[in-house]
Amino acid sequence: MSKRDEGESMKVYIDSCNEEALSLAEGIGIGITTNPSIVLRDRYGDNLLGLIQRLANSRIPTIFFQIENLEEEIMKHLDPKRFIIKIPWVVEKYSLATLLKEKGFRVCATATYEISQLVFALNFDVDYVAFYFDRAERRGIDPRQRLSYFKQVIDNSRENTKLIVASLKTVQQVIEAIDCGADEVAVPFDVFKEFVKVPEYVEQDVRRFSEDFRKILSASSVCDGRTCR
Repeated sequence: MSKRDEGESMKVYIDSCNEEALSLAEGIGIGITTNPSIVLRDRYGDNLLGLIQRLANSRIPTIFFQIENLEEEIMKHLDPKRFIIKIPWVVEKYSLATLLKEKGFRVCATATYEISQLVFALNFDVDYVAFYFDRAERRGIDPRQRLSYFKQVIDNSRENTKLIVASLKTVQQVIEAIDCGADEVAVPFDVFKEFVKVPEYVEQDVRRFSEDFRKILSASSVCDGRTCR
């Protein structure tokens, strides 16, 4: 039985840290994911500590942030309740995962492509495993097959580790990742804006409901504390 079958909700994150993305994330109460490449792209020339303070002082509920070591000047700004720490999942970083969990942080094993990486991520009881969909495909890995297998292994292990899928370049890839069992998805900002759009027929229903609601209000009045016509 998958975690979603047990009642845990699917989560969608914005895979960006530019100001427009942060403002939207704050406005609708959605989390974001980052990595050094995203920070370099979205905040080129910005002071790193300034960005961390911007994130720490924001209303964004969940923030995935990647580090290379326990840099004190960075770590002191990160609240374990909101910041999930991403670690490139290679053997040299396993001890860092242990240290972070001892400090109360949730850990995401990122750049996880291989079954051996997944096995060791589960062995170290990480909270998230991040699989890169499009990057896997470009490297000759069938991401749909690999993702489905990852999900099967995690569910069979009965661990609480969640499978988060990133490197999603199109709306179709987002849908495929969800269909293959992703617990959560990290969607680039431009794809997110496309994914969140609804078709015109949905807009028609929404307009009809709004019009009918206004008719109800105009046909009603409040008198002596009672609703009457």
